[in-house]
Order: sequence, then C-alpha cells, then structure tokens
Amino acid sequence: MIIGLTGPIASGKTTIAEILKEKGFEYYTFSDILRIEAKKKGIEQTRENLQKLGADIKAQSSNPGILSRLIVENARKEKKENIVADGIRTVDEITELKKYDAYIIAVTAPQEERFRRLKKRARPGDPESFESFKKMDDDENKGKTKGQDINNCVKNADKVINNSKNAEQLKEQVLTLLSSLMGSE
Repeated sequence: MIIGLTGPIASGKTTIAEILKEKGFEYYTFSDILRIEAKKKGIEQTRENLQKLGADIKAQSSNPGILSRLIVENARKEKKENIVADGIRTVDEITELKKYDAYIIAVTAPQEERFRRLKKRARPGDPESFESFKKMDDDENKGKTKGQDINNCVKNADKVINNSKNAEQLKEQVLTLLSSLMGSE
C-alpha cells in the first residue's frame, strides 16, 4: 500500500508519517530526493533552493510527476510493500502516485497553529516572523511559488484530516483511517 501525504507547512504530515512508520510503513520524502540531488550539484539545501531544484528537475523531465515515480521505484528496488510518501506539493505528483493505486491524505491546520509548530521545531530556513511565514505559506498554498500548489493538492486528496487539536486525536484519526484502508485490501 502506498499512502501519499500533502498539506501546508507544519500541518502534521511528518507526524502522520511517524504514526504510519510505527505500523510498518517505510518513509520517503520528496525533500530527501531533492536534498540528494542538491548535494550532488553542490547546491545549498535551503527551502527556496530545494523548491527551485524540484521545479528544474520536473521541467527537464517529460513526466511532471517524476519525484513520485522516483519514490515508488526506490521503494520497489528495496522490496518495500507499504510506503508513505511525505510532502506532495503538486497535483502532478498525486496523479503519478495514483498510477500505483496510492491513497492520498491531506492534513490541514489553522495558519497561526502551524506557525507555532514551525517555531517549536526550529528547522533551518524556516521563517522567523509570522508575517514572513504567512506570505510564504500563502504563496505556496495558492500555487504562486513555482512547483508548489498545496491548495489544489488538498482538493485532490482522498481524505482530508483537520489537525487543529492535539497529537493524540491526530493519531486516533490516522489509525482509524488506516484500519479502514487495510480492511479494504
């Protein structure tokens, strides 16, 4: 089974991936593929540079869902059955994953809550102020940043989970959904 995760920054995608990993899923991220390529090319691994690199890789390929294909191919090479692909940013990536019967989960949360989470996780390159976060977030979500169209990804998901409460409630929602999905196989 392949589960793809999409949603805005700091909405809870990685938390869902951790829950799925506990259930035996192998974890892959779109960012990891880009980091590997950035390292090969000597590109500094900032959020902006990785986004540009992703757009460049897609522009050079006849397959706009190339990153999804690379994740699936890598998983198959490693003989992984259940995988979670974290960080879908375009509908083309969803379309490509759907070719492999993937189930797409979108996770959302209010912008103020996501900014609090972002500050708490303190990753390099994350915006420092709410104003800069809001501008970046709005641009990514509305497709104004090349290669980023989160709102349309959420609209194309099979399931949308609202993660505005706490980690325990998120885990309960994910486990209930997973039980339903595994039962339908």
